[in-house]
Amino acid sequence: MIVLTRDQLEQILKTLPEYYPKSLQLDAIIRNRLAGSHVWPGTEIVADKFPDYSVILQHPIKGSHDYLPCPEHNSVTLFCRDISRLEDIVRRKDFVDWSKGVEFFAVSRHDVYPCLWKQSEELENSVENHDSEEPDGIDLGIVHLLNPSYLVKSEVPEGFRLGEIPECYAEQCNREWHYGTPNSLSFFKHILRDKFPASGIFTQDDRLVAYIFSCEGGMFNGYVHPEYRGRGLYQVVNYDLAGKLVALGQPCSWLFVKRWNEPSLNSYRKLGAKKVHPDEFAVAWFEYEPKK
Repeated sequence: MIVLTRDQLEQILKTLPEYYPKSLQLDAIIRNRLAGSHVWPGTEIVADKFPDYSVILQHPIKGSHDYLPCPEHNSVTLFCRDISRLEDIVRRKDFVDWSKGVEFFAVSRHDVYPCLWKQSEELENSVENHDSEEPDGIDLGIVHLLNPSYLVKSEVPEGFRLGEIPECYAEQCNREWHYGTPNSLSFFKHILRDKFPASGIFTQDDRLVAYIFSCEGGMFNGYVHPEYRGRGLYQVVNYDLAGKLVALGQPCSWLFVKRWNEPSLNSYRKLGAKKVHPDEFAVAWFEYEPKK
């Protein structure tokens, strides 16, 4: 795999709009890297070849002491524009280190995911991606696109304030995250310390009661404390964060809602987010663990 230079990244960025929404993740990652902001520590962006690439991905630099698990594992973000080439590319020794655990973040469910699964079967190792709430075992994410130009704006209710989230709230947010563990606390501390775009709503006594975060262009971990639900706070933080991300140059922000999460799906319908039909593009998480 070729480690891409700044000039090469600029050239690749020009090719990505043709493949939206599949390429939005790498689009945001490249924009951040070119701007020198919110670059995930200890990572690099590589391609199978240049300029006629088939696959580009961000992965941890081998042997880097700066890499911070995102949120817990060696995480790879991948975009493939020629699926016919991916089956050969995943077998390359310089693709990823299959001797270690790795999580492929939100890969295209209909083409990339089956290819990774096939590679895992050939290696006779395990894939830990099953969700008990999913009828077919696939933790499917429905893609939603957000841009303030078409979202419904909501005002902050009286008695609350909208603001940045200081690092001192990292432990609370990690605890309230559906996927939070003691190991993922450092992930939250980093994105708050490095001021990754986020949006929070506080009570007058500074209690954080609603929030949503972003990491490399995507929005995640939207949460409203049960005591404060039904007041429109979720719509407020989503609208606010989408605006911040678009202001950084992204064509839109996006997020993934699990297909069983009907309350969140309803919230995004009310907000006016554009739902990508799952038959066109949906994502799944592929967590690979070699046998010991």
